[in-house]
Amino acid sequence: MSESQKESLAGVWSAAVTPLYNDLTVNLDAMVAHHKWLLGNGCDGVAVLGTTGEGNSFSVKERLDVIAAAASSGIPKGQLLIGTGCCAPTDTIELTKAALDAGLNQILMLPPFYYKGLSEEALFGSFDHIIQKLADDRLRIVVYDFPLMTGLDISVDLLVRLNKAYPNTIVGVKDSSGNWPAMQAVINAIPGFRMFAGTEQYLLANLQEGGAGCITATGNATSHLCQLVYAAHVAGDALGAEAAQEVATAARLMLQAHGMVPGMKELMAQNTGDAAWRNMRPPMLPLSADSIAALGQACQALNFKLAEVA
Repeated sequence: MSESQKESLAGVWSAAVTPLYNDLTVNLDAMVAHHKWLLGNGCDGVAVLGTTGEGNSFSVKERLDVIAAAASSGIPKGQLLIGTGCCAPTDTIELTKAALDAGLNQILMLPPFYYKGLSEEALFGSFDHIIQKLADDRLRIVVYDFPLMTGLDISVDLLVRLNKAYPNTIVGVKDSSGNWPAMQAVINAIPGFRMFAGTEQYLLANLQEGGAGCITATGNATSHLCQLVYAAHVAGDALGAEAAQEVATAARLMLQAHGMVPGMKELMAQNTGDAAWRNMRPPMLPLSADSIAALGQACQALNFKLAEVA
């Protein structure tokens, strides 16, 4: 992995929400505008078509359209991480190849998540199959570990094995388990591996341990706060980093208590004045009126505000 690649896969990344029209098709223009807004307000990069982006609620064709729009957006390719993991390996391969052909080589990849109780051998075989079929040296995979959603365990041993087999391809993990000791174990077991915490709550601890940063759903709203943590840490300002982390953690805990994806979309609707931001693909639903009121009260109590959208 080149030095430029290492530098691009670090820092504060947001798992971007995906704007939809009223007919629930993807608003590609608004999506690109949102990515650019995130990058202008504290994000070092944007993860596209993840859980927060409702990626698994879209068809392969829709995801191909998203990939094409992201690739042609003018955003530097190193600031984009594309979610391609599906239950069917053929779909994962098709989406990943499309991303690679569009110049987007940084991939966030779920394991095949329908069948539960898979062995380490089966999970290794899944990633191995996809990498072998693609046979593309450009490919850089950040494994997506989200056991609450997948019901699968991406163990330290599995990541060690994958990185050993494909050291230039399996380059990191987004750990959304919320298990900080497990994240530490990965950092210690694989020197130079890009550990991204799935929550900004562990951003500073992860950086201090040698991790890469965070890829976070609430980064749609908190990226400006997260960047204060990252910048202070990089500058060697330990006290400043700790103070900024306290603020970012308080915001994260407040926001996650009010619905991650619908909550982020509600805040974007309020911030932009565009009610279409509340649109969500089934099975997810927008916040109820009572939930919107509760979110507003919580934000007010914390004096929490998003950066304005130009």
